[in-house]
Amino acid sequence: MTLMLTSFITMYTAYNTNEQLSARTAVIGTAITGLLALSCTDIQYSGFTFYNDWFRFTSSNTPIITIMLFTMILLVAYLTVNHRYTMPAPWLIGLITINGIGLMLLPAVNDLLITYMVIELQSYSLYTITGVYNKSYNATRGAMTYFLTGGIASIAITVASVYIYKYTGTTNLYDLSMMYEYSKDSLINPMYMLTGALMFKMGLAPLHAWSIAVYNYAPTIVTAYISIVAKVAISGWLFANANTLGPYVLYMVFYISLMTAAIMPLYQVNIKTMLAYSGMTNFGYLLLPILLQDPSYYIYTMQYVITHMVIFICLLATNEYMMKPNTRWSPMVLVNELMMPNRIMALSLIMCLLSLMGMPPLPGFYGKFSIITGLMDAGLSLPVLSIMLFSVMATYYYAFIIKQLSLSLYMTPVMPQGSKVVGLMLGMLMTFLLTYYITVPFLLEGLTMMSY
Repeated sequence: MTLMLTSFITMYTAYNTNEQLSARTAVIGTAITGLLALSCTDIQYSGFTFYNDWFRFTSSNTPIITIMLFTMILLVAYLTVNHRYTMPAPWLIGLITINGIGLMLLPAVNDLLITYMVIELQSYSLYTITGVYNKSYNATRGAMTYFLTGGIASIAITVASVYIYKYTGTTNLYDLSMMYEYSKDSLINPMYMLTGALMFKMGLAPLHAWSIAVYNYAPTIVTAYISIVAKVAISGWLFANANTLGPYVLYMVFYISLMTAAIMPLYQVNIKTMLAYSGMTNFGYLLLPILLQDPSYYIYTMQYVITHMVIFICLLATNEYMMKPNTRWSPMVLVNELMMPNRIMALSLIMCLLSLMGMPPLPGFYGKFSIITGLMDAGLSLPVLSIMLFSVMATYYYAFIIKQLSLSLYMTPVMPQGSKVVGLMLGMLMTFLLTYYITVPFLLEGLTMMSY
């Protein structure tokens, strides 16, 4: 369904440059895809595979695919109407739908060769999306940086796959997961190389500098997309294939990412750079639940995706009130520019930042609580202490942003500006966030049933 939608949008864009109509078509088509997928959820319990066992739908990857569909709908929905600083990019929607195919297939991949192909499908589309606003020098610069660093990681994935095939004679991930239990010594080095390459693709420390630069150079609307989808898709693949990963690489990246993302933003005033480090912190938290295949991975990923969406929707909507933008592609860059005459948006953004800090009863508290509980059950006390320590350190730069936003509450309110679609999206997402504590028990019950 998504492939048909992509073909239609590509042909439509070739003859008509109405970006808003393309976005509306993409939202409707993706929603229909989600409904069709929802009606076929029983497949995950049947061990169903297709295309010569290249793809396998299980109870571990189905929720991630659902989250990816939901994320795509939210991000594309913002483009269904004109905005004050909207720049024409007629091919953007088509590229997002092409990227969506790779994002939804990646968690279900069951073969190393196809893993590489699907990662490249979503990677090359992300490179192009980053540079789609080619009149911006920074956007082009970010796209080239993304392409070069992504190419290095792709080479590492290919080399690791070659060595794995050399030692085992197969590229099937299900077979490799069983072989890994009996022949760890021969597979340990290529598996570590593969795990490290995927960490590089996700932009986690110590190989993270490129991601901070790309997110900073890209236009804000593009940053909102590329800073979340690739990480969620790759983390979904890691979660589904945790039995074949190099555990020591994940432990090392876990500690270095938490330390780097807690300290480096203390010296930043660029809002997109600070949010990039925040993303590194949050996906660093997820590495050990991925290794343990703990249900807390779903709880935390779901709340973080929604929180991320609300933050960027608020930042994009605030552009409507700016009189002197930095550029048309990124009107707001610095923290001291976060002056929102719209108090609802200011309060929404403050609550999202409090959630990232882990304040109860906001969703971030339940996400961190579920991760800490899962790690304590596994006897991992040191990672729990590390999460608590670096969470407290990260609170400082969240509080710095909240301090700036609190000044907006004393400004003279003005008439709301912008689209009603943005207001509807913001209202729905904030309703979900504020009632997340009600849904957590049902989510845990459903995830427990799916695991057995």
